[in-house]
Amino acid sequence: MKKHIISTIIAFFIIFSGTTAFGETITLATLNWAPFYGEKLPENGFFAALSREAFKRAGYDMKLKFMPWNRALEMSKTGKFDGLLGAYYSEEREEHFVFTVPVSQNQESFFQKKGGNISFSTLDDLKSYKIGGLLGGAPTKELKAKGFKVEGTANELTSVKKVNAGRLDLLIMGKQNLYYAMSNDPEYKAFKDALDVIEPPFKSYDLYCPITKKRPDAKTIADKFNAALEQMKADGTYDAILARFGQK
Repeated sequence: MKKHIISTIIAFFIIFSGTTAFGETITLATLNWAPFYGEKLPENGFFAALSREAFKRAGYDMKLKFMPWNRALEMSKTGKFDGLLGAYYSEEREEHFVFTVPVSQNQESFFQKKGGNISFSTLDDLKSYKIGGLLGGAPTKELKAKGFKVEGTANELTSVKKVNAGRLDLLIMGKQNLYYAMSNDPEYKAFKDALDVIEPPFKSYDLYCPITKKRPDAKTIADKFNAALEQMKADGTYDAILARFGQK
């Protein structure tokens, strides 16, 4: 009887303190962004698998909530979620988040309609064109701040459709994301031969798991995560997870 009471008290504490067998639950918001992360991907994608293992070693049970990126960003800023999965760094974001070390990297490139003749030597060569990209995304914000004509959309597929229809001149998007989507996503497959990449790439961005500063222990969480990720790289777990997803 005594053991039963103790077990009940422990169970009650676990349920109502937000902890699990792994430790405290930490909920991150993000969007569907294959192959890095997504609701329907095995283990939610390789970036999610890497991050989940690092958080587990740091003492946290990582949960994910998928939604449009701008909503994920704004709700995490206000503390509705503990942070973001897979965000680029910007000075504006650093006001609201404590950034972990980078978990991975993504290359953002410009795309145009198949057969187009747009090219550039310097970025300013593209200032006369209308560019589509992810609403709230770091590349679209950066281009807009530099004076480019940018139209943000809730998802990148909408921008793909607009470029194909001639309503936008260019798309800014991760090359790996777009090529994966065109090979695996039924909605994107219709545009598999519709776009051309423009070289050189716009920029390579590091991808982080920033923790909202609304949490007073944000730096502690990030520090623990960083130490765990370093350990994963040292003991081979990081490379093993990449290999499991065909990313190595």
